Amino acid sequence: MRAVVVEHLHQQGSLHEVPVPEPGPTDVLVRITVAGINPVDWKIRDEYGHALPFVLGQDFAGIVVGSGAAVKHYSQDDRVFGIAREHGAYAEYTVVPEDGKGQPIAHIPDSVGDADAAGLPTAGLTALAAIERMNVGAGSTLAIVGVTGSVGQFATQLAKNRGAEVIGVGSVSHTEFQQKLGLELYIPYEVEEATQTLRRRYPDGVDFVLDLASDPEAIKGYADVLKQGGTIGSTIRSIDAGFFKERGLNGLNVNLDESPQSSHDGLRRLAAMVEHGELRVPLAAEHDLEDALEALEEVKAGKVTGKSVLTVEPRNLN
Repeated sequence: MRAVVVEHLHQQGSLHEVPVPEPGPTDVLVRITVAGINPVDWKIRDEYGHALPFVLGQDFAGIVVGSGAAVKHYSQDDRVFGIAREHGAYAEYTVVPEDGKGQPIAHIPDSVGDADAAGLPTAGLTALAAIERMNVGAGSTLAIVGVTGSVGQFATQLAKNRGAEVIGVGSVSHTEFQQKLGLELYIPYEVEEATQTLRRRYPDGVDFVLDLASDPEAIKGYADVLKQGGTIGSTIRSIDAGFFKERGLNGLNVNLDESPQSSHDGLRRLAAMVEHGELRVPLAAEHDLEDALEALEEVKAGKVTGKSVLTVEPRNLN
């Protein structure tokens, strides 16, 4: 099969032929039709490290073409989507456990397309975990820093579905997102200091801040915009919980791997929302598998507002 493989340290990766992975007794073999691109893909390659060699990517949508003898819930030709951390997703085939911690899969509803399904898992589950762990609810105010990315767009929709008022912080080049996402306010950080604008517009403070972009020092500035007892969350582990606790605030680092939302149930809930028109996948660009590395570099450079996906042309196992 064709796959984008990283074979050596500090290598970007390359597309070439590798053996199709073999499913174990409780595994499902999936022919990938669309793979989702996430910032974590380049971070695993460039920063976090991974046992070499490995196939880039993790989010996928596709069709079951084989399974182990002990698999109970998935059959030949089922449409499925999920996260393939072990075997990767920038490839024609991947293997995922039927019930594996950190690698959830689920059926794709008939009315949901493969591109939408592939764009859901990591970003959608991260947003779901953040909104639910912070307990964002009706009548509350939520400021999202980095609102124009896929996690920010998912989180905005989820929060608004719960009856929250959402304020967005992002680049001046994306002010159209105020109307696009139905934001109460959009603050372009290059033009105005976000914390000052928030304090001016919300003198009593906001209930929640979800920060998808700030480093550990910069995120502390948002302590001044929260109501007493308010909650701030980070999806990139920037929170010093002690710092916020000293100020009567709740600080949370939302780690998807440790969240109950990273599960089959979480995926099913997201897919049902898309199916019923309650959640829109912010697809920004579709690329061929051959262009995976260029597409990933665009994501790394911050040039994509939403989800980029890779379409994979079907080829038979033989």
